Amino acid sequence: MDKKNVGLNWLLNIDLIVAGVSLAILVSITLLGALSRYFLNNPFTWMEELQLLLEVWVVFLGAGYAFRVGGHVAIELLVDALPEKMQKVMEIIIAAVVLVTMGYLLYQSFGYFQLFERSGRTTSIMQIPYTFIYGIVPISCINIILSFVYVFVKKLRGIDITKGVEM
Repeated sequence: MDKKNVGLNWLLNIDLIVAGVSLAILVSITLLGALSRYFLNNPFTWMEELQLLLEVWVVFLGAGYAFRVGGHVAIELLVDALPEKMQKVMEIIIAAVVLVTMGYLLYQSFGYFQLFERSGRTTSIMQIPYTFIYGIVPISCINIILSFVYVFVKKLRGIDITKGVEM
């Protein structure tokens, strides 16, 4: 693979990279907190706020990647039982439902972001702005929509998106 493709691949997977780093930090501080509470009888008061931030980021950034590689759970038993033409129709209906749902979540997330922005609300101990914690939601919704459209177009063209991807 040439350097151009490596850079592009890194850029296209920035959500996965940030989610992976966030998950590693989340697991590490959770372990550290459990050990501190058990052995030192002194829990870290700031840990819950950082865990909230990391959990939100892991979930929403990981969702975009999962959409991109077809990694979300799907029960296809009913769709597979339909004739081939009806399967295509069902895929289009499902795609429409997913896009409408994600569009609605995107719209609502902008409202919440504006609410947090106007209130200037922060976490009580670390003073992390809630706009920073939940600001990833609209960004991830856009990523999910783009990823879903990308996968849907590939699927319609008969290209297997899961080839070479292990989940």
